[in-house]
Amino acid sequence: MDVSEKPAHAEGHDAPEAAEKTAPRAVAPLPVYQRTPQRTSYDYVDRSAGAAHAHDGLRLALSVLAGIVIALGFAYGAWTVRTPVWANGGPGSEEPAVAEAATANGGAATPAAAPTTIDICMVGDVLLHPSVYSSGRTADGSYDFSHLFANVSDEVAACDLAIVDQETILGGTGMGLSGYPVFNGPQEVGDAEVAAGFDVVLRATNHTMDRGYDGIHSELEFWRTAHPEVAVIGCTDPQTEEPADSNNIFVYEKDGFRVAVLNFTYGLNGYADPKGAVNQLDEDRVREDCRRAREEANMVVVCPHWGTENVTGPDGEQERWASIFLECGVDVVLGNHPHVMGPVETMTGTDGHTMVCYWSVGNFVSGMDAPQNMIGGMARVTLERDATGTCRVASYAMKPLVTHINPADETTYFLADYTDELAATSKLPTVTPAWAHELCADVLGSGYDREKGELLVTL
Repeated sequence: MDVSEKPAHAEGHDAPEAAEKTAPRAVAPLPVYQRTPQRTSYDYVDRSAGAAHAHDGLRLALSVLAGIVIALGFAYGAWTVRTPVWANGGPGSEEPAVAEAATANGGAATPAAAPTTIDICMVGDVLLHPSVYSSGRTADGSYDFSHLFANVSDEVAACDLAIVDQETILGGTGMGLSGYPVFNGPQEVGDAEVAAGFDVVLRATNHTMDRGYDGIHSELEFWRTAHPEVAVIGCTDPQTEEPADSNNIFVYEKDGFRVAVLNFTYGLNGYADPKGAVNQLDEDRVREDCRRAREEANMVVVCPHWGTENVTGPDGEQERWASIFLECGVDVVLGNHPHVMGPVETMTGTDGHTMVCYWSVGNFVSGMDAPQNMIGGMARVTLERDATGTCRVASYAMKPLVTHINPADETTYFLADYTDELAATSKLPTVTPAWAHELCADVLGSGYDREKGELLVTL
C-alpha cells in the first residue's frame, strides 16, 4: 500500500502490550461443493443480471425465478446473492429443496412440508497481533493455526451455519506480516477457520483497508482459490470485474428455509475507499440491502462491526442502528468490534416485530492484554420454521470464551472448560474461572448460568 493511502492515525486501538505498538512496515460463480461427510452439498447461485449457476437439479427451479430476477436486476442494478442450497436427499443428492414463502415473526406464510430449524453460531474478532500469528509458526517455517480453534471446533461443526469475524486482513506472508496499527496476517489462519467448521467469514471491519486494495485482492484471491465453498461477505475485490455489491447478501437454505446474512462496518480507520469495496453503515444502503434480503429469505441476520472499544454496553450509534435494523425487519443482530463481550437483548418494534440483538460477542483471540479482552463469547441462535411456515427465533444463547495465552500456547477455551490450573499458567493468571464467571454475570444478567457457563433464553 502506498504511504499516501495511510491515514494520519488509526481509529480504534486493537492494541496489545506496549511492545507491539510500533507501526509496521467479473468473478465466476462459486462451484458446488461438499464441505464435510456430515454436511450435505451446497450450490452457489449467481443471480447477477438474471444469470444462474447451479447443478442440474436446480435448473428447473431457477428457470422459474429467472424472470423475477431479471426484473430485479433492471430495477436495482446488477447484484449477486450467493445461495447455498441444502439438498433434501443428503450428501450428493440431485434433488433440490423447495423454498417456502414464509414470513418471519408470525406473518402470513405458505404451509411448509415439515418444521425445520437452523442453528447458527458466531464467534467474534480474530485479531492477529504478532503474538497470535507467531504462535502458528512451525519448525519448518510454515504456519498451522489449528490450535486456535481446537477447543471449540466440535461445537462449530455441529451448527448448520457457523460465522467468524476475521477482523484483520489475511494478505499473506508475501505482503509482510504486521500487527497494530496496520495489520496483515498469514492466510493459513483461513485454512484453520475452514477446518474448524466455519461457513461464513465476515470481512467488513475497520481493518479491512489496512493494506489497501492489494491486501483485499490477496485475501479474496486466497478464499476463491483455496476455499471457494466458503462465503466471504462484507467486501469485494476492486481488482476484478465483480459487481461492487456482489458480496452484500449471503443466503443459506435448509429444506426450503432461507436465512440471509449481511455484514457492515462503521468505518475504515480513516482510509478512503473510493471504489466502494467495503460494506459500510450507510442508512440508505442498509435499508435497501435489508429490503432485498427479506425478499430473498424468510429471516435476516445482520452482523455489524460497531460500538466503542472496551465498553460492554451499547453506545448511542449502536442504539440508533439497532432501531434501524428493527424497522427493517431484521431478526437477529450479531455485533462485534468492542473487543469485550456485551449484553444480549430482545427488542420489539411498533409493528410487533421482535429482534434479538447481541451488542458484542467480543474477541475470539487476540494479543490484547487487559483481563476483560480475554473474555468473548460464542453466540448461538436457533431459528425455527413451524408446520404452518411461520418463522421465528426459537432460542438464543451466549457461551463465554476465554483466550488463553502462555509462552507455549495460545488458544481459546469455553469458560465452562477453563480451570484454575489453566489460569495459573496464563499470561494473565488473574483471569480465573471465578473472576470470569463474575464478569459474565455482570454483563449478561441474572439469566447467566454459572454452573453451565451459558446464557440460554427460550422464546
